[in-house]
Amino acid sequence: MNRAARLGAIWFEGLTWKGMGLVAILCLINAMRRTSRDLDVGPQLDGAFAFFLGWLAKTAQATASGLLVAIPVALAVVVTYNLAPRRAALRYPAVAIAIAASCIVGVALMIAVESVGSLTFVEHESLLAPALVAVVRYALLCTLVAAVFIYVRVADESSARADQALRDRARFVQRLEEARLKMLQAQIEPHFLFNSLANVRSLHATAAPEAQGMLDNLVQYFAAALPHLRAADSTLGREAALTTSYLEIQAIRMGRRLTFAVTIPEALGGVPFPPLMLLTLAENAIKHGLAPQRGGGAVRIDATLHDGELRVRVADSGRGFVQTSGGGTGLANIRARLAAMYGESGRLSLTRNSPQGVVATIAIPLARAPTPASAR
Repeated sequence: MNRAARLGAIWFEGLTWKGMGLVAILCLINAMRRTSRDLDVGPQLDGAFAFFLGWLAKTAQATASGLLVAIPVALAVVVTYNLAPRRAALRYPAVAIAIAASCIVGVALMIAVESVGSLTFVEHESLLAPALVAVVRYALLCTLVAAVFIYVRVADESSARADQALRDRARFVQRLEEARLKMLQAQIEPHFLFNSLANVRSLHATAAPEAQGMLDNLVQYFAAALPHLRAADSTLGREAALTTSYLEIQAIRMGRRLTFAVTIPEALGGVPFPPLMLLTLAENAIKHGLAPQRGGGAVRIDATLHDGELRVRVADSGRGFVQTSGGGTGLANIRARLAAMYGESGRLSLTRNSPQGVVATIAIPLARAPTPASAR
């Protein structure tokens, strides 16, 4: 848009064909009011049609005369409202002055056209009196129209400010939620890392020969996992692979006390899934469910689609519900992150497993249709 177009958009903002049509209709109504005084109900039927045509011609002439005044006033009001300072103490007096000045110009233009003989104006030897009457009449009419215009513009500006405030608030909430998610992510990272190092230390104290093998596996695992710990998004296949590696490390520490199975359909491997949630549930199942039991237990992970949402289950055969099964930093962060990312559509539920243990289920809406991908 060039400079002239930008200036035109600023000057004539709010000037619409609908508004100008309304001005034309008001001029027509005013003209009909004026010419109705000349109607004679006495003509015979054979001359009624000719009389009606004459009345239409006079009405059209009076409407054109009104437009000669109304159009300059409308343009002056719109331009003055757009360019005047926004303070009411300055804007509205400026609009009043614009109405008065444009009415004088418009009436002068109307008289100049009518004096040529193209339109019939009231017959006076002096034009001053009818000019003053016309200025006052049109000033009152145009003031009413200008008041309607200003009311509509103020309402539109208030609505625009309200919409902008809502957009600003939405952006602020979005940024706040993003910052909150990053904070929750930052809380999970050290929680997971410290637990993994604690497992290595525990294994070194109880089975030193196996500790070296576990440490090697842990190094390989962190080499693959750390680049994704701060990722804002991930896929179910990637999270399942990381969780499988974690369970393999735990299997070295627990030996026969731990069995596990990760069953993710290949078609769901590429579905978006929040990072570290599945890993946290697996860690919680081992820490609170299987590790305290003398005989350990099993962990089963699977995923299904149901009613347009993805459901990922982590089931264990551990101690079942105890005081710490539904609490702790890990589960609290999962619930908070799900609420921030999906609102009420994302949830974490804990139910009793059969014959014993806990089933933790994450349900989230599908971000997109599943794409074929390998879950590794």
